[in-house]
Amino acid sequence: MASFKEITKENETVVLDGNEFVSCKFQNCKLVYEGGEVPKLQHCHFAQCAWHLDGAARRTVHFLKAIYHSGPGGRELVEETLQNIRMRL
Repeated sequence: MASFKEITKENETVVLDGNEFVSCKFQNCKLVYEGGEVPKLQHCHFAQCAWHLDGAARRTVHFLKAIYHSGPGGRELVEETLQNIRMRL
């Protein structure tokens, strides 16, 4: 795991998996998560960035989409999951 503190990334593709970012700034970056070790992002600032999911992360989104459109209860299950994500721990 690489650790980055108070750095600025601009106009770059940044693979997040397994890395730690503390008080970093991301400007106009493509932020990639591939579904590996969850990155640590603390007190970071994001401006005009795009999230890009690959590999296992992309498959997880497709799985949630399939559940959402699967029939009675699917939409509610996914919405409940999103609500849990919105809550602070």
